[in-house]
Amino acid sequence: MKWRTESLDLIILDLIAKKQGTLGDGELLEMLKAMLKEISMTELNKALIELELRGKINVSLLKKGRTITLMKARQRQGQA
Repeated sequence: MKWRTESLDLIILDLIAKKQGTLGDGELLEMLKAMLKEISMTELNKALIELELRGKINVSLLKKGRTITLMKARQRQGQA
């Protein structure tokens, strides 16, 4: 594993925001591999779980993978 100058969580949030707040997990993994070279699905899953537990994203299961959606500030306040 290589050291990163920016946390994986922040990179993921930035990529989702650049895609208008919604991104498929396969597309996200490919984007991360292009940027970071070495990232596993396990690392991605851990980061997605952490972000979802913190209320930053919502992960929905679809027939063809998962969709990751950036939570808006108003949605996060409603859950608290």
